[in-house]
Amino acid sequence: MTKLATWRTALDAADIRGERLHQDYTRCAQFIRERDTGPYVGVRLLAPPAMQPHLLAGLAFANRTDDLADAGNSGPAQARRADWLAQARREAPDDSCPYPIVRAFMNSATVRGLCPSWMRRLLDAAELEPAFAGLADEAEFGQYVDRYTWPLLMCSAGLQYQGGPSDEAARTWRAYADFAQRLDFLNDLRADLEAGRLCLPADALTEHAVARSDLEQGLDTANVRALLQDMCARARAALKEARAVVDVCDPGQLAAARSLLALQERQLNDIRSSRARILHRPVGYHVPTMVRTMLAALLT
Repeated sequence: MTKLATWRTALDAADIRGERLHQDYTRCAQFIRERDTGPYVGVRLLAPPAMQPHLLAGLAFANRTDDLADAGNSGPAQARRADWLAQARREAPDDSCPYPIVRAFMNSATVRGLCPSWMRRLLDAAELEPAFAGLADEAEFGQYVDRYTWPLLMCSAGLQYQGGPSDEAARTWRAYADFAQRLDFLNDLRADLEAGRLCLPADALTEHAVARSDLEQGLDTANVRALLQDMCARARAALKEARAVVDVCDPGQLAAARSLLALQERQLNDIRSSRARILHRPVGYHVPTMVRTMLAALLT
């Protein structure tokens, strides 16, 4: 088992020089640690030291962009989103860029050779995301993954490949993006409904004779349970395709990929077992469970 590197060791291993960049990458690490402990622990425990700053920069950029896209349409939210997108679209920010996460990500994207089109596609989709109100059917779900989820994922996972992912690797991560988005829409069902969005396909509700109000009220009926079981079954089918990422990931990321899939499968199982309780609260992880899963992936 690899000894956990200090953060300064990781910065040095990644050849990140200069106090300003050190501070920028440290801000990325802090952002991910505060926002979601799991990805931070996973990167620090499982990724090679030389990759840790780049992966955390990618995660920070993707997640902060996503947060701003989901922040709504109040005046302040629109202003923050517009400024972030404008700064990121510069693609080569200088010291006048006020966002450490943008500066760090741009440096990593340049150093790692990530194709700029992934970032451009994400920024374009993030600009449209506040208008997203739901999905009509599976075809619209696929379009959503292509437009938003896939580019968002490649701005983080894509940094593991020097020179960017091959076409085969990118297509495989598209399959993973499909699964991950299905899982997220299920787990975020309560929060999305409270924000005025229903992210399950409308035709699935019709098929199971479920009204949107049934979900908003958190009703535990046979039809609601059947709908949620159907959504879990679709996610499990997508998981079978998503497992192929272990065949295309960088060798240094193999343990991380195995760990991520194991944790997400556990989450899907918990959602399925929760029946209609997912309408009231999401399914999370206990830190000890995450650490045990990650350690098991290291030893596989």
